Amino acid sequence: MLLSKAQVATLLFALTAASFGILALTLLGAARARMRLALYAVLALGVAAFLGAPFLFAPLARHRVEVGLAAALPLVAAAFLADLAHGGRRTRAFLFAACSVLVLAALAELAARRQVLVAAPLVSPLGLGFVLFTALLLPRVAEQERRLFTRATTDPLTGLLNRAAFEERALAELARASRTGRSLAVAMLDVDHFKSFNDRFGHLAGDAALAAVARAVARTVRGIDAAGRYGGEEFIVLLVEADAKAALHAAERIRAAVASLGPPRIPLGVTVSAGIAIHRGDFERTSLESLVARADAALYAAKRAGRDRAVLEPAPEPATPADVRYR
Repeated sequence: MLLSKAQVATLLFALTAASFGILALTLLGAARARMRLALYAVLALGVAAFLGAPFLFAPLARHRVEVGLAAALPLVAAAFLADLAHGGRRTRAFLFAACSVLVLAALAELAARRQVLVAAPLVSPLGLGFVLFTALLLPRVAEQERRLFTRATTDPLTGLLNRAAFEERALAELARASRTGRSLAVAMLDVDHFKSFNDRFGHLAGDAALAAVARAVARTVRGIDAAGRYGGEEFIVLLVEADAKAALHAAERIRAAVASLGPPRIPLGVTVSAGIAIHRGDFERTSLESLVARADAALYAAKRAGRDRAVLEPAPEPATPADVRYR
């Protein structure tokens, strides 16, 4: 069956609205503004359903589609216009352009359905314009949501995970280790004599040193591991499926990478001390707080032993039958 220009434009509107609704749904899990995205998704998919209904259900009365368009399209436009206060200048410009074309296209489509002749030649170019503007808008929306997600999960100075994002990842890995019985290690790192470094060279140099240490940590750990800034000059590393030997080796690699730093990146070389705690997945009870506290205790042991070294927590005593947790 051949479609008229008006039908092709309507189909383009439906597909574009559906793609925007699907995009909004995919961004729901990574965005803070979930209610707004959910509203966009529902409205956009509603528009797609109303526009696409005549192609799927021929007996559907024309006036029902018109009523649906008249109700849904202004709601979508209103939701976008209400959101113009958020985002940068380019985002507002894209939103305004998309909303304008959306409303004009809706009016032209409704006029064409009512056989208003002056609107018939406008339907096809407006449909093309709507598709083009939406093609510009969707990547911008996706980029904006990616930035929001990065800002919510990343420490701005070091580029590592922030504390909340690290804890979320660590809890997931700890639960998985408890199910599979695999080991898991947490390493706490602290820059040695950092207060003296700040006092001598200033806070800007201190920030540069922290960023350099973070880069050394990030390029040393494996892709399956996670590294974050725990606070101040403290860093934390999650070593997935690492036993005591592997965790100690990883901490020594990090320590050596940091020790190799120096001018011109930072005015003076720095060192780190590391404390390592091991979660032995087989029948061991633990929590993330307990694991971090044990790694912190090992870190203080490294400080007392002279700094610039990695210390593994003492091996636990053999478990008694009462400590065994059967799955």
